[in-house]
Amino acid sequence: MRWLVMVIVLSVPAIARSQSAVTVRLSPEGDMLAQQLGVSAADLAAQIKGRVDDIYQTANIADFLEAFTDATSFSARGIGADYASAPQGFIAGLAANVSAAGDEDIRSEQRPTAGIAANLSVMIGMNLREWRHPRWTVYANGFYRNAATEQLDGSVTSAGAHLQYQLLPPSAEEGARTFMRWIGVSLTTGFEVTRWKLGSDGDTLSTSFSVGSGSNTAPVTLDSVGRLDLSSTAVTVPIEATTGIRVALLATLYVGAGLDFTIGRSTIDSSLSGVMRSQDGRDLGTVDITAAGSNNGSPFTARILAGVQLNLWKLKVFGQVNASQAPAASIAFGLKFVQ
Repeated sequence: MRWLVMVIVLSVPAIARSQSAVTVRLSPEGDMLAQQLGVSAADLAAQIKGRVDDIYQTANIADFLEAFTDATSFSARGIGADYASAPQGFIAGLAANVSAAGDEDIRSEQRPTAGIAANLSVMIGMNLREWRHPRWTVYANGFYRNAATEQLDGSVTSAGAHLQYQLLPPSAEEGARTFMRWIGVSLTTGFEVTRWKLGSDGDTLSTSFSVGSGSNTAPVTLDSVGRLDLSSTAVTVPIEATTGIRVALLATLYVGAGLDFTIGRSTIDSSLSGVMRSQDGRDLGTVDITAAGSNNGSPFTARILAGVQLNLWKLKVFGQVNASQAPAASIAFGLKFVQ
């Protein structure tokens, strides 16, 4: 019931909202730095504000939250179902998916969101052969874990269920076909729910940037403390078609394409106070940062996927790549036990 309420809330169209403020106050040492750089104190303060706006995306909150929602949703791709094994009974596995937004707003090393950790998932499934429906396989997956970026701590919750139908059966295992066997065409759909919840927990957020122009520049380090809460929830219904070949019984190569229908929303709420220091430790002034907002993700994206699986009897080791027009990309890898 809780997930149903969440889906209903996320389904309601929302208008992106955001508000932010960055206030820079230079100390006497900061005024001296402006003179050394050949600019006015007001110009230096404006440069610093521009750098902070870029690092914390305070001037671009709506687009940042849209990209973060897309990355949250994409972290669940490819770890809730099997595309290469054609199970005839029970299947279980553990997989990790390392995803990255194509948007520089999230993955830049300067930003607190850089280095988002992998999403993990435990997956179980059952082919319905015993119930006289051998073309159908059902899957369920989920995981909860603590997670962190390079500067933010939090948690990741994921859950999903999938239904797979073998549209075209694989080729028979006989003669030359045993060496290179077509695995048929499968259609997979279901739902995936992913929630990221990250925050600074009062820790110091440290960023570095340069001010000035040309060859006359100076490095500045900003150490900020306070509150930065970032959360995102995404519910996705994927529709996928996959096919591939099995080579010499040892490896399976597969490819596919998918359409992802997503409802999701990210929110940010932050209030930070920071002290700027020069390379030699001088106090250059303070920076106060406030930001609040929310926005939905992309409601519809197309995607391609490709993977390879090593077949070690009933143990399978796989790696898979997904690429979306969002833009976003992910690399999934893991182990499966297939009957």
